[in-house]
Amino acid sequence: MRKLIVLLVVVAAVFVVWNRQRLYVRDPLGSVARDGVQEKGAQVFINYSNDVLLENYNAPMYVLLVQHGQRVGTPATLHCVAYVACLLDADVATLFAVDEGSKIGSMSGKVVEYRDANGRDTVVTLR
Repeated sequence: MRKLIVLLVVVAAVFVVWNRQRLYVRDPLGSVARDGVQEKGAQVFINYSNDVLLENYNAPMYVLLVQHGQRVGTPATLHCVAYVACLLDADVATLFAVDEGSKIGSMSGKVVEYRDANGRDTVVTLR
């Protein structure tokens, strides 16, 4: 039994390391503010390089991905374990809908800032 558990832990660790760019884990302390107003119900998911996946199940519902050096948009393929983690299709995700007018500001391990197509400043606070 002990060997099976060790084997499962090793396989899980290899999976996480192999998919570290496409595996997004929920940041329970993360928060989203649009134009200085805190969004209720927004969930923040981050990956190894601090790219951000935002989900909000409250109105208005959305799923939004902000990646370093990429555009802001909705990922085409997304597999999630609710409130825990999400797995995208590739390291640089295929986007279903792109927010054409958005501009990514600063992206660090603590804060991600961007401006959407409507001109609203969005600040995502991590950890």
